[in-house]
Amino acid sequence: MKKKYLLLMIVGCLILASCAKNEKQNTEKKEEQKTEQKAETQSISLFAAASLEESLAKIIPEFEKENNVKVDVNLASSGKLQKQIEQKAPCDVFVSAGQKQVKALEEKELVKDSKSLLKNKLVIVKNKETDVKVTKIEDLENVKGKIAVAELETVPVGQYTKQSLTHYNLLEKLQEKFVYGKNVKDTLRFVDSKEAEVGFVYSSDAATDDKVEVALNVDGSSHKPIIYPITKTTYSKNTEMQNKLYEFLQNELSEKYFKEAGFESSHE
Repeated sequence: MKKKYLLLMIVGCLILASCAKNEKQNTEKKEEQKTEQKAETQSISLFAAASLEESLAKIIPEFEKENNVKVDVNLASSGKLQKQIEQKAPCDVFVSAGQKQVKALEEKELVKDSKSLLKNKLVIVKNKETDVKVTKIEDLENVKGKIAVAELETVPVGQYTKQSLTHYNLLEKLQEKFVYGKNVKDTLRFVDSKEAEVGFVYSSDAATDDKVEVALNVDGSSHKPIIYPITKTTYSKNTEMQNKLYEFLQNELSEKYFKEAGFESSHE
């Protein structure tokens, strides 16, 4: 009887040991699968002008789904992004709101294959709840409150603003009224919050903000053409996915979303 009981205990222990071994093997297999899945999901970095925020919010998920990739989107002023690329911050594709930034990077051989992607327009906006009137750009002299502008030297929309105001001999006359934004979205927020009566932004930003309305379309001949170039960094570590993102941002689907956000194709 004792021998039979001992035999049953030994068999039971062997079964338990076998189950434990199988469970361990299954756990290890699952962990290996998770590791493989993580490895399969690649990562790529896109630097883009802040004014592209709304359109990229629709475009990027489509690209990620199609290519099983995670896109790290860095939105800021093009001047700030230029400086980061000069320091070789992780970036694969760059969409700037100005050609100046891309040309500077080309001279340092940090980007390649640059081409025009989009066009935009400079407008003056006001908060819908205010009664300020600007029927011509000279009316800015009569504005009693603040005028929101982006940084005039480093931010593309600020540079276009400076060019236009200089063209009309208004820059020095209005400078005391300026409140400065770090980028176009920052500038727009001053008008949203009524901290500024009016502000200079892109037409695409005005189109996506229900708190403001366009008071005046700035004459395009008073500043350089507003072109958004797209380019690729020369130090990318994933050139295959870099090329895919570069091409995807130029396809018909992306063009559709860009137009919905108020941009124009550079080919039109």
